[in-house]
Amino acid sequence: MGHTDNLEKRVGQHHAGEIPSCYTFKRRPLAVVWSQEFSSRIEALESEMQVKRWSRAKKEALIEGDWQKISELARSKSGAVDVKPVREERGSTSSPRTVLGEGSPMQEMDTEWMRHALALADRAEREDDEIPVGAVLVGAEGQLLGEGWNRNLAEHDPSAHAEIVAMRRAGAKLGNHRLVGSTLYVTLEPCAMCAMAMVHARVARLVYAASDPKTGACGSVFDLLADPRHNHRVEVTSGLLAEEASKRLTNYFRAKRGKPLLD
Repeated sequence: MGHTDNLEKRVGQHHAGEIPSCYTFKRRPLAVVWSQEFSSRIEALESEMQVKRWSRAKKEALIEGDWQKISELARSKSGAVDVKPVREERGSTSSPRTVLGEGSPMQEMDTEWMRHALALADRAEREDDEIPVGAVLVGAEGQLLGEGWNRNLAEHDPSAHAEIVAMRRAGAKLGNHRLVGSTLYVTLEPCAMCAMAMVHARVARLVYAASDPKTGACGSVFDLLADPRHNHRVEVTSGLLAEEASKRLTNYFRAKRGKPLLD
């Protein structure tokens, strides 16, 4: 199960065995038994995550279009209880967090945007001699809203972290300080300032690479996004391409101290 912008192309890829990591690779030939259209990528992802938690019986009822049976199974012990999208959970004492399956469409999309953020981190060091942290803000429809890298030194601005730069540019582009439904990709765990800026901007989701054991405010040192007193919750996915991001940071500081770089 997955989501795509081009169903015919994706089915063809599965038939041809072009995605070896997928569940379907050893289960060919295939047949599409159910599909549904959504107005945005975020809605499609939320539906995918929900249906994947359903029992086999509920999935078969969905394929058959038997909504009465789906309702009965949802209320019975034999059927899996419907799970709300993780973003809507309010009662937990920790941040809503997502664990992505290897090779899932959502992970593929996240990895693509995180590599974009890593490229921005490289520019931070190469062009401005700043700490290599990059950030990308993506809209609910999958469009790039804003991007940036650390600009503290270049702009003499203590607030010009990569996340803030990306959100400022997105706000200017949209003509709105609210960034509803967006996803922020950043190569280093946000600090307290950036975490609270995300809450105020109503960012829907945060994906970060390396954890920050000194000032990380999204689960490492603090977990500000988990505070139940906030009127908005941000879904968090961490550790994506963490090793690549960490190596950039380590080598930046080793170079400053005249030490040999890591391979």
